[in-house]
Amino acid sequence: MPRMMHFTNPLEYSYRSSSLFNVGKSDGFHAHAQYEIYYFHDGECTYIIGDRVYVLAPGDLVLMHGMTLHRPHPIAGKRYERTTLHFDPSAVRSHLHPDRMDEVLQPFEELGNCRINLKGEVRAEFEQLLLQLHQLSLHTGSFVQERLNVRLCELLYFIAGICQGNLEEHRPSSDKERHVQHIIRYVDMHYMHDISLDDLANELHLSKPYMAGLFKETTGSTIFKYLYDRRINQAKVLFQFQPGISVTEAARLSGFKRLSHFSRIFKQSVGCGPDLYRTRLHQ
Repeated sequence: MPRMMHFTNPLEYSYRSSSLFNVGKSDGFHAHAQYEIYYFHDGECTYIIGDRVYVLAPGDLVLMHGMTLHRPHPIAGKRYERTTLHFDPSAVRSHLHPDRMDEVLQPFEELGNCRINLKGEVRAEFEQLLLQLHQLSLHTGSFVQERLNVRLCELLYFIAGICQGNLEEHRPSSDKERHVQHIIRYVDMHYMHDISLDDLANELHLSKPYMAGLFKETTGSTIFKYLYDRRINQAKVLFQFQPGISVTEAARLSGFKRLSHFSRIFKQSVGCGPDLYRTRLHQ
């Protein structure tokens, strides 16, 4: 089930995290209110963001509006090294130049999610900025938080400059990637209705066993697990942006036919029932 991640600080930073993953141990689909900067240093990994499937290459910079379901799927037993940075846009705005604020946050707000492959001097400078931010995060004493804010703004200005006329138009690189992207897009368009493997097989003109195996291999998730992930995430979005919505209406709009089923799946995913989740969200 998807995890709605919550961060206690305006800036959460993980520098060059490196892990060896076993089959089934990669992060699940998740979403969060923070914007995310994800940089892929080395290894083998497929990244799924919304209906897009990226086979990552070293130097890939991924920018995300965190409310879109996403997950990395590293190759089992292979190196997986990345830097992730989550930040609260409302906390950052006051530190940006007012004439540049919208332009700097535009890649996250208007583009939603995108990937850029950094090369040469641009890549070297960006990695140096990540290192400097990491080194500063290890310091203690006066003005460290203020200095981190300045460093984060510098990073965001640099990214905004990269994004001007330098965005990659995403095209699936293989038939497998194209099929998985088609499955996710179909689920995203029809999650509020009943969906069967027969529906998907007819849509893609593929056999059910091949289609199910392909999706699992590429994403690390089953098709129906992704479907429930998508429905639960939609309910969370409704609770966040429509505070007055009832649990019954959120369940219906998210594709659940029975309220009891929705409540059970929601609690399994989040750790509390939808009523309590909604209350905590708006305290």
